[in-house]
Amino acid sequence: MKKNKMMRIASVLLVAVLISTCAISGTFAKYVTKTEGTDKARVAKWGILLTLDADELFAPEYEADDDSYEGTGDWEGITVKADNEDNLVAPGTEMKDGIVATVKGTPEVATRYALIIDTNKVKDVILPAGTYTDYTELVKDENSGEYAYSKTFKLDKDYTPVKWDISVTKGNTTLTLSEVAAAYPAILAANNYSPDGFSLTDVEEIITGQYKDALLNLLTSVVNNASNPQVVEEDGKIIISLDFDPNKVMDFTFKLSWKWAFEATEAKAESTDEEGNTIPAVPANTYPNDKADTFLGNVAAGVIAAPDGCSTDLEAFVVATATQID
Repeated sequence: MKKNKMMRIASVLLVAVLISTCAISGTFAKYVTKTEGTDKARVAKWGILLTLDADELFAPEYEADDDSYEGTGDWEGITVKADNEDNLVAPGTEMKDGIVATVKGTPEVATRYALIIDTNKVKDVILPAGTYTDYTELVKDENSGEYAYSKTFKLDKDYTPVKWDISVTKGNTTLTLSEVAAAYPAILAANNYSPDGFSLTDVEEIITGQYKDALLNLLTSVVNNASNPQVVEEDGKIIISLDFDPNKVMDFTFKLSWKWAFEATEAKAESTDEEGNTIPAVPANTYPNDKADTFLGNVAAGVIAAPDGCSTDLEAFVVATATQID
């Protein structure tokens, strides 16, 4: 009797265990599908190095070009020297490497390189159009026998003697804006532009007007792996820019140079270009350079008053930027 009772109890417990097992199995069993993935990235390379050297744009002294002049002491070989530490400009002086801007790098992003000329901060040496006393010749009066500066000279256009030029260099290739402009002698003659370059007063008109296309062609002909050359005016600033695709090598140099010619323009006879167009004659001394230069020198010395609009200060302001294009 006890045995049967024990068997019934054991059977009930077994059934209970089996039911519990099924319940547990039903609670924890599920479909499982699993996948994994991974990815990584790094920051795109920039690595552009810019330099802009404007410290040697002007100088307090300049060496002689005339080999017959030796000089003595502190003036040995020097024909222009400030009486203090001021930077100077004078007839016959020049700075071939005035402002030098270089760019190097191979960024992995599209990049726009720009040179910005702030005309709001530009000063030019100017003697405005008008009639002035000629201080190059002291004339004896026939009646009184006294000497005086009695002659005058006339300027039909503002006299801006300091001429600037822009060059672009990549590798062994260099081109200047004046070389490009030389292909348009009629424009040079008509505007009395110097073959040595252009004044800061004229630069806005030239770069954004008559020579704009020539400047853009100059940039792309030398920096031949760039695109979208632009000249833009914004708030008195002239922005000259080039675009580079990702992974394009950027390695070139801009130079801004200046020169104050010692001699006047030589005469050129009327001629004809390759297309049969007439190139106007260029008369000698298109401007009375010596007379205007002497007048400006006297203004700078304070021995005569500066006429309205006259300036004996020279200043250029240039910014170089490299910016990622979004």
